Amino acid sequence: MTPEENIGFGNNPESENEIKREIERETGQNLQQTFQQNLQSAEKPGRRKVQNSIISDLRKEQILEAAAVAVNDSGYMNTSLSKIAKQANISTALISYYFPTKRELTDTLLRTLLKKQEDYIHEKVVNAQTPLEMLYIYIRSYLSYSTMQPQENNALTEIILNARDENGKPYYKATGLEETELLEKILTAIQSKGGFVGMDAKSLAVIILGAVKEYSINESASEKIDYETYCNELIETVSKLSGFSKKYTYEPIINDPRN
Repeated sequence: MTPEENIGFGNNPESENEIKREIERETGQNLQQTFQQNLQSAEKPGRRKVQNSIISDLRKEQILEAAAVAVNDSGYMNTSLSKIAKQANISTALISYYFPTKRELTDTLLRTLLKKQEDYIHEKVVNAQTPLEMLYIYIRSYLSYSTMQPQENNALTEIILNARDENGKPYYKATGLEETELLEKILTAIQSKGGFVGMDAKSLAVIILGAVKEYSINESASEKIDYETYCNELIETVSKLSGFSKKYTYEPIINDPRN
């Protein structure tokens, strides 16, 4: 995000008036009709509070979706509040109202994108019968997510690689987020069954995740090796490292997008 626009959060009379006008427009008749069913279930004294909460959640979601598109299209370093506002069709002042600082907006977007990716992978992994099968499905689902959700995946990669705090520390490290946490748990479970003997689960998680992410972000790699071949080769390599052999038949999560 460019400094002159993404640090321009603050209060001034013009911004406050603009925000007020936007909020007033949001609480107009159309929105009231949209949320009528929700409001009817609330107690009358709390209806305004419920309405404002729903509006706020939807507006934040709109801003985050626009931010993801902007980061995907322009790259993190070239994304500005004005680009996000244009994508969301709202004012920069309204973005500042819901996300007062650059850090808050970036952190929320990062957490949201990671949560989407994590939910997608977990939905696939949870159906596995064994820890080793979990690992194979984790690899396939991580790779398939980058293909099925390229916009979210690209935006997430941009933030992880380029977003830094005032001390130069990557945002995702400063927030305490551990991208390898699920993978480490799977590897530890495999080790409890006698796999990956003498190997450090955290180091192994970094190696496997690195191989997966490299294919996801390296266009030349995906051009040289198709998705299915890369999945099979990586799973075979990991299987040999584990000391076990592949003992289950799996169906591809997705087909090769180029076919």
